[in-house]
Amino acid sequence: MKVEQIAEVLNTGFYPEGTGTLGADAADAGADQGVELFKDDLSNVVSLGRQILSDTPYGSEGMNQALKKIIDKVGQTIFVDGSIDSGGFDIYATDAEYGSILEKIRIEAPDFDVNDAWNFTENGGSSHEEMFGYHSVDANAKYFNMMATFRTSPYTITEKQWRSAFNSRRDMIKFIGALEQRVLSKRRLAINLLSHKAVTALIAEKLKDGNNVIDLLAEYVTETGDDSVTASNWKTSKEFLLFANTYMRTISDLMVEPTALYNNAAYVSQTKESDRRFYLISDFSRALESYVYRSSYNEEYVKLVGYKTIAYWQGVGSDRNRANYLTRSTINAIPPSEGEPPESGSPDTRTVIRQSNVVGVIFGKQAAMVNAQQLESGVEFNNFDKWYNTVHMFEAGYFVDPDENAVVFVIGTKPAVTITNDELTMVDDETLQMTAATLPPDAEITWTIDATTYATINADTGLLTGADAGAGTVKVTATITGSDGTTASDSVNVTVTAG
Repeated sequence: MKVEQIAEVLNTGFYPEGTGTLGADAADAGADQGVELFKDDLSNVVSLGRQILSDTPYGSEGMNQALKKIIDKVGQTIFVDGSIDSGGFDIYATDAEYGSILEKIRIEAPDFDVNDAWNFTENGGSSHEEMFGYHSVDANAKYFNMMATFRTSPYTITEKQWRSAFNSRRDMIKFIGALEQRVLSKRRLAINLLSHKAVTALIAEKLKDGNNVIDLLAEYVTETGDDSVTASNWKTSKEFLLFANTYMRTISDLMVEPTALYNNAAYVSQTKESDRRFYLISDFSRALESYVYRSSYNEEYVKLVGYKTIAYWQGVGSDRNRANYLTRSTINAIPPSEGEPPESGSPDTRTVIRQSNVVGVIFGKQAAMVNAQQLESGVEFNNFDKWYNTVHMFEAGYFVDPDENAVVFVIGTKPAVTITNDELTMVDDETLQMTAATLPPDAEITWTIDATTYATINADTGLLTGADAGAGTVKVTATITGSDGTTASDSVNVTVTAG
């Protein structure tokens, strides 16, 4: 079991940010103007789980030899794919649900085949050998074993000195009891912030691969042709809010059906209503109430159901006088899948996900879970100085799994582009196809170069053609525009050699 001590992460980053006590000097300089969040590194906090393969080094004695992918008897196992029937941030799991070690097993049902034995043709019949051969069950598992320990700093109770500060021993005991209650409140706050971390990580993973990220503004413009609504004025547009409301209701309904549309692994999965978690940022939820529900004569026919309003995803920022919407609706994080930070002194090249106007998320309960063990306390009596030192501790487990159903809703996609060519050299009388990864994935790329002396480029396709002018270097740039109106670009130098 992997255990992380993350007191420094909570105390210097997420805890003060979530409570609005983060100093202004800790804000991320790379974030958009007006966004006051710090860059949250989720790589050592939230577990994505490890896919168990036949060569996963757990030792042959612990691996089920028939399935090769499932560990023999762990502390708690849940089966993801139960029976599917027709139709179709409370993420705290009990100890029984989560377990100190949790293995998620997904079973893929075999396909149906035609039974040729019933065709009764001369050369028909079935291959009975199939019934006597070995056919392995198609199952896979993910292993979640990350835990974090939380411990308060010790505090000292000096009974003789404290007694003089109170009118009676009874009052002193009340004070000590109040102190214990504050510790319990701090624990509840820590668990609440962990749930924000887990959901932030899930959203960041979805934004990273662009899978099931729905830009409500882009969909609205495509559907209606109304481009007067933007990422900055949508809150007062009744037409846009009504469209977004309907769109979200439809997605929520579709996720209840058995479908492979809404998870990263293309599994046929069903998110039953009782297992669905649906959250809207407060500004979006209240705008619906003010501009859609209030003016509707039949509110029950248009109202979104089953969602919970939350004030922020990641934090409220550093400005105590105005916890602005732009900050509260922003994800600014390194996804867990980027791995742990490099060794000290090495550049950190991991992808940072920055996206504002994240207004909602729907996911199945097994896409994100948090579990916290009971608070444990230890007391040591210093017989020399006659005082008691007390410390409190609890453990928490948490994970996100993008292979479960999850959909993220944004208003205006913030663009990102990275040129992905492995080779950046070409001969002056040949061509080189430039490639790039974008967010959103289907963004249109405009290709440019700094000069045409040594090569030219097709602005639409990215095909670089040598100018047969000998050796030199050209700077190639890929640029995209997001539906939020901002642009992003990436540039590389291509070396041209003489043919």
